[in-house]
Amino acid sequence: MSQDNNNDPKALKYKFKELKLHSSDEWMADGTKKYRTVFDRWETTYLRMELSFYNKLFDEDDWEASIRTKCFFVNGSQQRELSNLVQQRKITRDENIVYVRDSWGNATPGAYWLKGNYVWEAYVDEVKIGEAKFYVEDVGQSKENENLFFDVESIKFFEGDANAASLPEKKYLSKFSQKDTRYLWGEFVFKNKVNSDYYAEVFFNFSDDAGQPKARTSRFMYIPPNTAGQSFTLYPAWGSETPGTWKDESYTMEVVFLDNLVATTSFKVGDAFEEGGVAFSTDAGQLTAATGGQGGSSANKSLDDLLFESLAELNALTGLEGIKTEVNEMVKLVRFYQESGKDVLNKFSLHTVFTGNPGTGKTTVARIISKIYKGLGILEKGHLVEVDRQSLVAGYVGQTAIKTGEKINEAMGGILFIDEAYSLANEAGAQHDFGGESIQVILKRMEDLRGKFGVIVAGYTDNMNEFIQSNPGLRSRFDKYFLFEDYSAEEMFVIAEALFAKEDVKLTEDAAAHLKNYFVFLHAKRDKHFGNARTVRQVVGESVKNQHLRLASLKKEERTPELMASIILDDVKEFEIKDAPITSRPSIGFRSGEKK
Repeated sequence: MSQDNNNDPKALKYKFKELKLHSSDEWMADGTKKYRTVFDRWETTYLRMELSFYNKLFDEDDWEASIRTKCFFVNGSQQRELSNLVQQRKITRDENIVYVRDSWGNATPGAYWLKGNYVWEAYVDEVKIGEAKFYVEDVGQSKENENLFFDVESIKFFEGDANAASLPEKKYLSKFSQKDTRYLWGEFVFKNKVNSDYYAEVFFNFSDDAGQPKARTSRFMYIPPNTAGQSFTLYPAWGSETPGTWKDESYTMEVVFLDNLVATTSFKVGDAFEEGGVAFSTDAGQLTAATGGQGGSSANKSLDDLLFESLAELNALTGLEGIKTEVNEMVKLVRFYQESGKDVLNKFSLHTVFTGNPGTGKTTVARIISKIYKGLGILEKGHLVEVDRQSLVAGYVGQTAIKTGEKINEAMGGILFIDEAYSLANEAGAQHDFGGESIQVILKRMEDLRGKFGVIVAGYTDNMNEFIQSNPGLRSRFDKYFLFEDYSAEEMFVIAEALFAKEDVKLTEDAAAHLKNYFVFLHAKRDKHFGNARTVRQVVGESVKNQHLRLASLKKEERTPELMASIILDDVKEFEIKDAPITSRPSIGFRSGEKK
């Protein structure tokens, strides 16, 4: 769907081309991706949007555009906004077709995209220019090469004009006449295996005897609920009203569903038609993951895709608005330095200080930033090596340098993340400053191997400030500081909802109200040892355990789907909104001495 606003002079600068979606970041032949409309929940981490529009000022002038994309979950006439991303783009005069890419989701398969209907919208300068509808299905988590949706019953071929699929009787062929074949039609029959409804999007890829792609077409069908055991038919076709599209050759047709090869068959084109059927295979042991009839390799992963994916993962995190802003601004600056030919390493440091209380997402953000650095082309590998004092410091003279050096070597091309880094500082009264020895090794490597790896040090705010100020070398090498604020009570509840969703359960209204009040109470009483997201995970884990114990006391026939999917007030009422006695065990969220 597209929209051109002729009343807006800005709209004259562009014309919508298309908006396509894919879940795989693998580049295929001719710079394409595995574009689809239907996705399986358990295969999907991030969904990626590719917007394209024609530049009407091509070869004439440059212009600026604000490009916004929004994704919505659609339930009847209601829409719930999931993402709202904006990019400021300079459209240059040498861009005939402009491409804009973004992504949204979660790194864990099945954790974010749930069964339902969705729409992704695109705007240029706040004018909606197009949208793409897509669907996420869920009939369970399948094994490798397992199709839980349907079984292939038969594949047949016939010839005809553009309307031949509607003929009541068809002449099935195993060989086609090269000089007489107009459209080559397939008849693909499959038997539904599930009672839930779903959308079936099936791709049919034709290739010649040398394996080169001849054609690709797809068919889309809604499968109604309560139709398990029923058969459905799709009619793929390729050709022309004028014979001659197909040459004397042996051809193969591959059938692809949800990016899995579910069947393959072959047929011939020669000097005459031959009636008969064709053999087809659905043996999972003989079928490999489909390439869509196109070339490509996951080894050639696009750095741009990795960057977009990593930024989407960051922006999807709850809270951390200041961190998100700083990282996105950092990406813009690095790109500017790269585009303008400036020496990035002279303008930008890989070394950063993370300060904040436990459970505020420091490790998660460090892991994302390491991938962002790779996506920007700054670091070769983009991996994260997590260490603490015990990982770096030995108990004997001369051993600490070796131990620390090994961890730095492991982090080459990525990030060395030092948790509770202040613990490396010399302890008062200690005979040997082994922690100080580790610091000196790290500082020297940071200088000698500048640009080869990054160091992120993390810990409590006050401790980290004292740590950095205690050593001139640390002060000179760390020039970026990210402050991780405590989560608000509202953000804690949002995190809890997401964790409950991963457990396939939802809070009832009274349970949700109780937990909201409990998080308000915890937030108001927090101190430097407040657990933040860790506290939320403990609350969710305890609540789910309580639900399981409650369900275990019921008879099997009493465990309705609604009960199985609900966290009720009884499951969360143990989280009392009151101060615990001094002599009692600390309540969740108030434990001290825990490692981040």
